[in-house]
Amino acid sequence: MTLPQLSLLCFLGLSLGLMGPSSAQAKTRDSSLKLTPEICITSSETQACDVYIELQWELAKDELICILSDNAAYPKWCSDSVSTHTLSMKIHTMTDIQFVMVSKDSNQTLAGAKLKITSASQPQVRRRYRNPWSLF
Repeated sequence: MTLPQLSLLCFLGLSLGLMGPSSAQAKTRDSSLKLTPEICITSSETQACDVYIELQWELAKDELICILSDNAAYPKWCSDSVSTHTLSMKIHTMTDIQFVMVSKDSNQTLAGAKLKITSASQPQVRRRYRNPWSLF
């Protein structure tokens, strides 16, 4: 082997070594759960949020899934077909709701999403009339 061939071989070997195994392997996709909208804004803290939401999911492998929530008003929902990838529902709540997607067969958690409830009103704060450094 000549010197230019040897240096080219070393360069290629070093380049492949720096790329690492993750670049050489095909990327596997993870399961995901997307909630639209993610935030519901109410006009006051005592007003409930009324909104239509849509849950969309992608799975690493085709399987039947169930959607669970931490709100008792929205019971467990399970898909009947692997081709189903969306769920729409009307929500009426005053608190945040956490949705979790689990495998119907193994009950393993695959992904999650959270609906956040936020009030647009500012809290009423009483203004101080004297400066904090004032002695009287």
